[in-house]
Amino acid sequence: MGQVKVLHCLHSLSWGGLEIYSVELIEKLSELGIEQYVLCAGSSKAYEELKKKKNLTLLPFPEAKLSKLATARLIRRHVRQYGITHLHSHTRLDMWACALARWNWPQIKHFYNLYMNATPKKDFIHRWLFSKVDALCSSSENILHDVRKNFPIAKEKLKLIRYGRKTEDFVHNEALREKLRIQYGVKKEQIVIGSLCRIDPGKGVRELVSALDYLNDQELAQVQLWIVGDPTTIGKNSDGSPIYEPPSAELNAWVSEKTKSPRLMDHIRRISFQRDYVSYIDALDVFTLASYNETYSLSVIDAMLMGKPVVGTNAGGTPEQVGANERGLLAEPKDAESLALAFRHYLKHPADRAAQGKKAQEWAFKNHSWQEVLKQYQALYFKE
Repeated sequence: MGQVKVLHCLHSLSWGGLEIYSVELIEKLSELGIEQYVLCAGSSKAYEELKKKKNLTLLPFPEAKLSKLATARLIRRHVRQYGITHLHSHTRLDMWACALARWNWPQIKHFYNLYMNATPKKDFIHRWLFSKVDALCSSSENILHDVRKNFPIAKEKLKLIRYGRKTEDFVHNEALREKLRIQYGVKKEQIVIGSLCRIDPGKGVRELVSALDYLNDQELAQVQLWIVGDPTTIGKNSDGSPIYEPPSAELNAWVSEKTKSPRLMDHIRRISFQRDYVSYIDALDVFTLASYNETYSLSVIDAMLMGKPVVGTNAGGTPEQVGANERGLLAEPKDAESLALAFRHYLKHPADRAAQGKKAQEWAFKNHSWQEVLKQYQALYFKE
């Protein structure tokens, strides 16, 4: 194959793990010298971040959202204008739009990165849609297992390509760690358990906070819980302020109220999303993510790269990451008491924090370096 020109479709207004990773992947691919074009909403956070990157051609649309057909028409126009050879979709809506755009255009290749669960889709329409996907890529063996059962797509099109991470960014800084812990009033005898995620019901944030109610006063005295992140965004007001999804806004208000309760006020810290999130992970002793059905979490990988054991839930792709209590502990989803048991374990067994954190770091560095990940994407793009 000759010159490769890739049009990424990222039709999302949110700013969570999916969007952050997609932006980073696009940046890394452009550093390889592969021409990258990006179709996204001009009002999205992804667009704002991509504007800072070099060697990219941004193709923003002014509307907050477009229909699948409208997006497909826009894709076809850009393919003709820029000589695009490959489409790369990052959300389900974008997969639909790219598949529709390929109508009677077989020479254009289409790769679909699946970050979410693979629920059953075996009807006639999906058989046609997946016939227009040349490779379905996922970081999770668990997701690909579900794809084999639930999607009408040829098995040879499925590619396990782990998430790439900038491993060089995950460096311990003792001085900054102590500064943050002092800033948030962490006492010498306390351990900090923290989560970095959207403030969304499905992320199990309510259960994380409620887990503290199952600790007795002596145990609670040894714990500080950090909840780092913002509610799920669905748009912007005319003044530029974010519009939050109602259930997320309600949950955020509930967490804020819990931080004011007499028993918990010294044991919960509500912290907005941090661009320098690595320092906040470094300041933790234990990372936790209580999602009801997390597919394969970037924040879990990042925590492991910083040598943190992970308290996750026994659902989705998290067991694949945590292992059989090798790199952390698994609690039951939607179960605050089960989370409290995991917290209590680390209070009673501090040596396990160090041992599991070390194993977590070794596993994450081995499986998630960009060097290996980009080799696999290059092989896809330049396959004859």
